[in-house]
Amino acid sequence: MPLQPGITKKIISKNIAELTSGPASSRREKAIHTLMKRRHIDYDTAKNKMAVAIAFSKAGKSRKK
Repeated sequence: MPLQPGITKKIISKNIAELTSGPASSRREKAIHTLMKRRHIDYDTAKNKMAVAIAFSKAGKSRKK
């Protein structure tokens, strides 16, 4: 299912849930493994970080620290 466009928290949350619930594409799977190696984190954390980055990018926002 394609990600929904929008900048609200509700839409961003739905996009993150969509990305984390289903299987990752082969390209995103490779990116997750690269993130795991570079940051020395486990698979689930890397997958979640990747999903958040993709969702915020789709919304045109940056992640606040």
